[in-house]
This record gives sequence, structure tokens and C-alpha cells, in this order.
Amino acid sequence: MSAPGWYPDPSDPSRQRYFDGKAWTENYAPFGAPTPGIRQPAKPGKQQWNWKWIAGVGAAAVVLIAIASGGTDSDKKATVAESNTAATLSSPRSTTTAKLSKPAGPVVAPAGSSVRDGKFEFQVLGMERSASKTLIFSQEQAKGEFLTVKLRVTNIGDEARTYWADNQKLVVNGNTYEPSSTISDDSWRQEINPGLSIDTDVTFDIPPSAVPEQIVLHDSAFSGGAHLAL
Repeated sequence: MSAPGWYPDPSDPSRQRYFDGKAWTENYAPFGAPTPGIRQPAKPGKQQWNWKWIAGVGAAAVVLIAIASGGTDSDKKATVAESNTAATLSSPRSTTTAKLSKPAGPVVAPAGSSVRDGKFEFQVLGMERSASKTLIFSQEQAKGEFLTVKLRVTNIGDEARTYWADNQKLVVNGNTYEPSSTISDDSWRQEINPGLSIDTDVTFDIPPSAVPEQIVLHDSAFSGGAHLAL
């Protein structure tokens, strides 16, 4: 006896008993009565695949029925939303990795604040405009308009350091302007000892009535520079 099926129960000849091919089970039935079917367990992998396939086909069928029935827009939207939810449940979840964006351009400190570059700390004390500058022996006329930026420069290092006015740059409408080299006085080049400060001017020749955006302040000609809004 090897084939699964219903056979006379060896322990009770008045009834039938189900043999699963290997051993007697606990399923009994009287002779002459319909024998109940024995449900065999399905394989988990196949059953799960069938469920996903059925869910996807059912979602598509719901959308087609809703469109053909000519329901209201709200009903159609609700039906499509439900079908999308079913499709999402039946499909593997995807993940998206966000890319970090780099800041565009240098960081510009707000106007009125102090900035540092190298061993110098800079602070803008004010600005003034003029059509000409009076020098020691002459008067210099601007090609456009002179903009003089008043600076306070502090040596935050531990040794003496030289400040050069011609290392500073002005930005107007995205264009970079060099200091006016013809306007020189005692503050053009100064030695600053550690912990001390100087108040000095740096003058630029710019288009008349142009509005400066920022000044780029340098410890030396080779430093990165600190950007300060004006």
C-alpha cells in the first residue's frame, strides 16, 4: 500500500481511514459516505508569486472597468489611486539616493561683520565717493568715480606682518576691480605687529554711481581671500 487514498481502517473495519502514502492520518469516514478531499499544502514560493500576479491583474481590471463605466472624475481618481496602491504592494520597493549639491560660488559674509583671511582680520568702517582725490603734490581725477573703502585691519598672528592695499579687490556687477595704483600714501603699505590694528583706506576707480556688491580682502597676494558684502 503506497498510493495515497482511502482504505479500510486496520484498527476499526467499520470505517475508512486516509493513507497519505507514508503513514495513516487522523482523517476518518464511514463506508458509503462521500470521502472528504485532503488539501495538500502549496509551496510558499509559488503561492506568493501567484498572489502578486493576481493583485497586479486585478488592479489593471479595476482601472479599465472604472473608465468604461463613465463614472465621475472623483470616482475615477479614487479608483486609479487604489489600483496604484495595489500595484505598489505587488512590486518590489525602489530606493533613490539623493545627491548632495555643492554651494555655488564663495561664501559672502554679511555687511558690517568681521572676516579673517590668513593672519589678518578685516572690518569695513565706511565708504565714500568722490570725483577726485587730493594727493600730497597733486590732485588725481577719476576716470569714472573714486570709491574709497575705509578698513580696520588687525594682526591676529604671533609675528609682525605687512599689509598691502593693492591685494584687496572690489566686485561691482560681477566684475573685479583693482585698487587705483596712482593714489598712494603712507597707508598703502604698513607693518602691523601682533595684536595691533590699523585704520586705512583703499580706493577704487569704478563707473559713476555703480553699486559695489562686495570686497574681497586678502592677507597676501596668494591667499584665498575673505568675501564681505557692502
